[in-house]
Amino acid sequence: MVVRLSPWQSATPFAWVSEAEGEPLASGAFLEPPGIGWHTLMDTHGDALTQGMPEALRVAINAVPFLGVALAQVAGRLSTALELAASSPLLLLLLVDKGLQAQWSEQTLSAVLSEKQATLCGMVGLPGTQASAKLLRRCQLSPMIQREFIVLKRALHDPSTARLLRHHPAPYVQQLIFLANYHGERWPGLLLLMDDALTSGRGSAWLKEMLSDTQRLAEANLEALHRVTTVKGLQALHDRQITRFNTRMGMGDMVRDASLLEKRHGPYPSPPLPNRGAISAITSWKGLLLEGKRMHHCVGSYDHPVARGHVAIYHLHIPEPVTIAIAPQGHQWGLSQARGVRNTTPSLEAQQVIHRWLAAQADA
Repeated sequence: MVVRLSPWQSATPFAWVSEAEGEPLASGAFLEPPGIGWHTLMDTHGDALTQGMPEALRVAINAVPFLGVALAQVAGRLSTALELAASSPLLLLLLVDKGLQAQWSEQTLSAVLSEKQATLCGMVGLPGTQASAKLLRRCQLSPMIQREFIVLKRALHDPSTARLLRHHPAPYVQQLIFLANYHGERWPGLLLLMDDALTSGRGSAWLKEMLSDTQRLAEANLEALHRVTTVKGLQALHDRQITRFNTRMGMGDMVRDASLLEKRHGPYPSPPLPNRGAISAITSWKGLLLEGKRMHHCVGSYDHPVARGHVAIYHLHIPEPVTIAIAPQGHQWGLSQARGVRNTTPSLEAQQVIHRWLAAQADA
């Protein structure tokens, strides 16, 4: 089978026809991609397809290559779409995605694009306001896969995310994806904290874990968190809270505190995986409190997720002490966190021991 595409500089940009032994099989011209990935088309057809394509459209396509042909078809036929690629590329992506789902004709999309950007926001499910239009114009694109684009759309449809992003001059894809998956406390300084974490190598998983731990330790007193704007500030607050929590546990009767946890949650849950080698399960509320105290981190405050079966806690003794938190993942248990003393990252050797232990459950 052969797929023939019209290049950008043609009367029908990126219209295509598939043939077998010279006989046509299928074709598409507008919002009708051939089902072949953009990168594959570039590899097989070369730059001849995109010669003369405006840079703004190239940037938009590179951000969402899974919409590449549809974007090229639309922008090649409608000058208003090409203008939107320059002025509000994310809005164009949302409209093309909507057009594919609704099977809009060229005439329909042409009529849609004659509307103001605020009205277009309403057509893709966002508030039809100038504020929404301004937010989309400020958003910076970067390459994403289709699953991330779906998450990004979910973030944009969340009113709390839109309210928060009013405070950022140039929101970007990684921010939106993080906010879609983060359900904790929000304050204006969170945007600066996200910038610091996402550009310093810490990453979104680290930030989400630290925010979750910090809010759990803070209980209802979030005033100190609302002053945090940097990774360094979050780490310092987190460390102070851990010290305070473990000191409080150490000053009191640990047996009494464990008894209070049992009254609150019931008996400590049975470990889901057996001990193996140097890895053993925490099997009591006192053991959970003791693990946090001796490892100088906050696992002692995990009583609610442990009681609900959201996590199970284990301890690695050799080659170094590591606290292991595992969580249900489908029909098995997978690694949630692994932390050494004072939340240090375990060595490669320790990580390999943990992964071998988890892999063994598949053979059990």
